[in-house]
Amino acid sequence: MEFKTDIFKGIEPPSSSRFKLEGVKFPTSQEVYFMSKWHELFERYEMARIFLRKTEEDNWDYWFNKVDDMITQKEMELTFKSQMLETALINYNILVDLTWTITYVSAEFVLYKFDNDGNVTNSDEIIGMHTIEKSLEMLRKTENGVSTPHAEGNPFQYLKVMRPEFSDAIDLIIAFWKDFSESKIRNIYNYIKHKGTPCYKEIEALRDTRFFNFVIGNESYPIDIRDVRKVLSIDELIDELRRFDDEKLYPYVVDLIDKLKNAVNPSPMII
Repeated sequence: MEFKTDIFKGIEPPSSSRFKLEGVKFPTSQEVYFMSKWHELFERYEMARIFLRKTEEDNWDYWFNKVDDMITQKEMELTFKSQMLETALINYNILVDLTWTITYVSAEFVLYKFDNDGNVTNSDEIIGMHTIEKSLEMLRKTENGVSTPHAEGNPFQYLKVMRPEFSDAIDLIIAFWKDFSESKIRNIYNYIKHKGTPCYKEIEALRDTRFFNFVIGNESYPIDIRDVRKVLSIDELIDELRRFDDEKLYPYVVDLIDKLKNAVNPSPMII
């Protein structure tokens, strides 16, 4: 499988850096948060593409023992192919969610502590240098504050006012989410995550036909589980994911990383 875009050129974070120590700024904890999430985002993107490429696998010997019956062999190949496809689908959707997280942890600047009545009792400034232990604690708490860009009470509009240098990045994730949230790719992901396992046309075409239909008058009634399962096409979904990656996801992630880099301006000392 060939992609038009190269994540190693456009999205891969720096793995090392060379700089003159004189005049270089020491990294803040928040700059480290940004770089950490950038690496996590890239690793998720790698896995999404790896599993999508695996759907074009032509050597199945290391996945299962080959069988003599050609129809059974083909059914097993398609079953594994569908599982790789679903894994790619899940990784792509997680990647989208991570774009909210990297933006939020880069822009947030204070965490509030509340008592049992919901009153603020204390606050921690994220901006600045903190010990490893404190940085770990604050990042985990910050991650808990992430919500979808359209959720009621989401923090992004507030952060646009308080951290205007992140406005362009926040506008970008909101605009992308408005388009993506009702897309076929997101809907299928939500179905698999929350509702059930789809079946696939290509697999069902290999199986025995129905034994009989149950019809009363002009109405047919279900007697087979396939009558009520969600049906998808492996080939159509592979094509949908590949086009989504190249045409929508890649330019979105490249643009977001660029905007966040400009806003955060991470120290070259971070590795």
